[in-house]
Amino acid sequence: MILYNHAGNTFYVDSDMERHRNMDNANQRVSIRDDFERDFGRIIHSAAFRRLQSKTQVIGIGEGDFHRTRLTHSLEVSQIARGIATTLNEKNNILKNSDSKIDISLIEAAALAHDLGHPPFGHQGERALNKCMRAFELNFEGNAHTFRLLTSREDQSETGLDLTRAALLSVLKYPASMKLVNNPAETGKPPKSSVFEEDEHIFEWVINKFTPQEKEYYLQVTESEIGNHWKTLNKTFECSIIELADDISYATYDLEDAFKLNLIKADYLYEIVQKHKSISSARISDSLHRFFADSSKNGQSMKRLFADLVSGFIHEIIITEPQPTFTSNRLRYKAVLAEDAMQLLEDLKKLVADHVIFSQKVQTFEWRGGKIIEKLFDAMIHDKNLLPEDEKQRWSRTCDKVNARLVCDYIAGMTDTYALKMYSRLYEAAGGHLFDI
Repeated sequence: MILYNHAGNTFYVDSDMERHRNMDNANQRVSIRDDFERDFGRIIHSAAFRRLQSKTQVIGIGEGDFHRTRLTHSLEVSQIARGIATTLNEKNNILKNSDSKIDISLIEAAALAHDLGHPPFGHQGERALNKCMRAFELNFEGNAHTFRLLTSREDQSETGLDLTRAALLSVLKYPASMKLVNNPAETGKPPKSSVFEEDEHIFEWVINKFTPQEKEYYLQVTESEIGNHWKTLNKTFECSIIELADDISYATYDLEDAFKLNLIKADYLYEIVQKHKSISSARISDSLHRFFADSSKNGQSMKRLFADLVSGFIHEIIITEPQPTFTSNRLRYKAVLAEDAMQLLEDLKKLVADHVIFSQKVQTFEWRGGKIIEKLFDAMIHDKNLLPEDEKQRWSRTCDKVNARLVCDYIAGMTDTYALKMYSRLYEAAGGHLFDI
């Protein structure tokens, strides 16, 4: 593995390695691993990470055993993010001839964690939970639940995984409290936020080492727009790498799944290839021409195209310096994809959205999942005895908002399979068996 130990790496400072709680029992375990390696271990051994194996990525887990789940997607995003970081370390002028290097363990850990908070049944599950929470003047969003898991919910001591500050900054894709970006008039989808109101105190700790100017920049949101939620404008350097890796995975590997399952006609891909054949990137251009010239147009040539595109996109990512006066490298730099390569990436993502995400087959599955989540929430918010014992002990006699978040946390942590079993026990005649849940 290509690792850069913090002891000789000037790209990170001591505050990047700080933890919110820094539990004594963890400190007692002597290890040669550095702080970011410990973050990686905590994530990969967590229950939340294991549950991703039975959560929907794009296509429902019950539709076959070939296509990606949230787990395999997260592993692929981690690998792509690693490729971006190692390439930038070796080739970018800012990093290649200095002691400053992007930490590979940090990048891989944050990429593995980026989807931990997504609920069952994809984005429809997210919208269903948000609808339920709006009745209590609260919201739900998968990215915010990721931060909540990492900082409080993924451990019985209520410390979460107690990751380093740099790791948490790397998964804060939308750095704003939910209440600051939520437009109550927008009811169709949740606001894009990485922090619930209940977790603002931990978010404040995460950003408290930034200067006032850095905080102001980091917390910027768009101007008010009628009918829309407000949107965050900035993120950390490492988070920008992970976002690009996520988009690359979605536009290639999720697209590959769609072709394997005959959800997209090959002609649609040929149109995009033809449109972008004159792209300035030699790597991407060669892969597009090679694919278009291949008369077989079989699954192997398509697989090679997607692999070549991943490599091409990685090598088209550069580092910009939007804030050269900032002291924190987390905010001083940003990873961006070359403009024409980004246009190709967006066209491929749109292909997945138009012909897979919003197809009748996928929407039918997601609609059903959303209704299941709404029914589970309705049952549990009215009867705490449907919750596990440890959750029941947290129940509040006086605050409905506390109980709503409690139920929401529990349902968001379910796998697709577990949610279906729970629904069957509660609402179907057969009901399953006692130990199904």
